Amino acid sequence: MAPPQPRPSGTSYIPTLDGWRAIAIFAVMVCHGLDQKIYPAAEPLGYAGVLLFFAISGFLITSRMLDEHELTGTVSLGKFYVRRAFRILPPAIFFLLVISVLGVFKVIPFNFFNILKAFLFVRNYTFLNYADQSTWFSAHFWSLSVEEHFYLIWPTILVLAGLKRARWLAPALATATIIWRMLDSKYEFVANAFHANYLTDNWGRTDYLADVLLWGCTLAIWLGRMPWKPRLPRGTTTLMCAGIMALLYLAFFTPHFPHSRNFVNIFMALLVGCTVTDPGSILGRLLEWTPLRFIGRLSYSLYLWQQLFFHVDQEARWFQRFPLSVAFIFAAACFSYYLVERPTVRLGHRFARPPKLGHADDLRNGKSRN
Repeated sequence: MAPPQPRPSGTSYIPTLDGWRAIAIFAVMVCHGLDQKIYPAAEPLGYAGVLLFFAISGFLITSRMLDEHELTGTVSLGKFYVRRAFRILPPAIFFLLVISVLGVFKVIPFNFFNILKAFLFVRNYTFLNYADQSTWFSAHFWSLSVEEHFYLIWPTILVLAGLKRARWLAPALATATIIWRMLDSKYEFVANAFHANYLTDNWGRTDYLADVLLWGCTLAIWLGRMPWKPRLPRGTTTLMCAGIMALLYLAFFTPHFPHSRNFVNIFMALLVGCTVTDPGSILGRLLEWTPLRFIGRLSYSLYLWQQLFFHVDQEARWFQRFPLSVAFIFAAACFSYYLVERPTVRLGHRFARPPKLGHADDLRNGKSRN
């Protein structure tokens, strides 16, 4: 394994995060590609992958806002939301249009209201009725809904509170989320208020998952800009990450720690924080391996399109049969990334110029700006 690539002076690109994205999307694809009745461990693996995506998002978005504040003395919420909209919405809308067209022509089952719920990013608060086979093709928008809710709320909180208050507010809100989740799981406040049993102990709700994003925000604030500079003692990161992974395994795959699921979110954020701080560790070098970083850059498009070509609890269509399904996933993801995602990100930057164009992940270098 080659040593980690030196980061250009004055840049805030963190290639380790692309590696983690690749790990996360592999976990999701294994979950959806396997028959969960035969491989029951696949379901928690996929959920763990989504939690890892959330931890990365919290860390990354907060880091970007810290960069802007450092360079300009302020954070422009308007420009932030324009860039996020051009980054997230076009690939998602393109995917929804494609599955709608396929549905209209009877290639796959189609339900307009399922598409509408996904488009409005409320999938994680609506009933996922898998008896209706059309539900499957937009069900994964539950996680995109969580991220969109986070993008709408956290930047405003950070700007209004200021960096000094946010330093303590982010972990306080994360802790409050844990307490709320434990109380609501027991007393079912939300489900009873809305007379919606499907909201009972629903681990896809934003109010249940805000802490994993907030722990990522907390680490970004406390580590500061360019967190790789203060390196940890040799071997520390490997030992810490091994311990965290062992705790995650116990939480997801053993019944002996019934309350541990309440704390896996902070473990996910710590995994990201440890490796970002020490990219020279064994795990850090693996995460910065060029093929993994390439998969990480494709991860958003891969996440969108894998749902079309997998068939959990459905009869497989010809394009959903392995290994053809995997080939189609990567082909569709590359098409989306190069012809939809990257051009619209450039357009968003044109309308809302970032405070600094010299990041190592600048689009002109062939890498997607986050």
